[in-house]
Amino acid sequence: MGDIIEKIPIGGNGEGQGKDENPQAGQGKGEHGIETEVYKMGKSLSEKFQLPNLRDKGKKIPTDEYVFDLTDRHRGSGQFLDKKATLKRIIRTNAALGRIDSENIDTSRLIVGPQDKVYRVLSREKVWKSQAVVFFLRDYSGSMSGNPTKTIVAQHMMIYSWLLVQYEKLVIPRFIVHDTEAREVSADDYFKISAGGGTDIASGYREINKIVDGENLARDYNIYVFQGTDGEDSDNKGKDAITEIEKIMGYVNRMGVCVIRHPHREERESEFEQYAKNSNFTDKKDLFRIYIMPIKDVTDEKNIEAVKALIAQD
Repeated sequence: MGDIIEKIPIGGNGEGQGKDENPQAGQGKGEHGIETEVYKMGKSLSEKFQLPNLRDKGKKIPTDEYVFDLTDRHRGSGQFLDKKATLKRIIRTNAALGRIDSENIDTSRLIVGPQDKVYRVLSREKVWKSQAVVFFLRDYSGSMSGNPTKTIVAQHMMIYSWLLVQYEKLVIPRFIVHDTEAREVSADDYFKISAGGGTDIASGYREINKIVDGENLARDYNIYVFQGTDGEDSDNKGKDAITEIEKIMGYVNRMGVCVIRHPHREERESEFEQYAKNSNFTDKKDLFRIYIMPIKDVTDEKNIEAVKALIAQD
């Protein structure tokens, strides 16, 4: 399973659910659930740092919430006179009676019947809201141990909390880790485990595409992918990775990749940076963002700047 790098009390689904010192963490909903605490964090981030809202694709689901609005129309009586609709009815009625001369319209001769008046009526309407699935993809190979992993974990927690606010808690997080192979894990494990080994970045993308295709998620959900890696890849040409990213580009609202640069190679592009630069998806700024981050002297402020860059609209 790997080593524990940090304990962050957040629950979730997936394989590898481990024991926690607080078995209730992440199990509750509502006021006492961890989701509420993460939501509060997202509210604070949005207000303090003015994080932008990402555009969704308009896919919505009905909720248990209702509002009352003047959406229904009723002829003869009601709460609010719809002047435009009433005028249309009056013209229609008088035209049928032959009382309208198109060359010389005299409004004083128009007859207004009780049924010509159209009113807006309060109606109970079900609230529809957008829903989202967000994939967090983390490289947990040996070169990502320590500060690189802590940095990506912090950024992904920020992004998750912010999305909870934007989608009013209708967010389903999915957590993928990879070295040379990828697997879906629980949120608890995602934010805690570290491992060693080589790196096959494409394996993470394949896992995401398998889940999206197998569960038909693109039909009903706004989908986001946020990835953290140092960009080192056994496939230095990125042939498989590019193929899988192009599939993701077909359904994703936003894919954001933070590439960590180690101190000994701050000036050198990683394999991922090189093959990403030569691909066409980097031109799709509305869908794909990449942020290069030196790992030296990382602060909360620097993590916020990284998050802003990954979710920015412009």
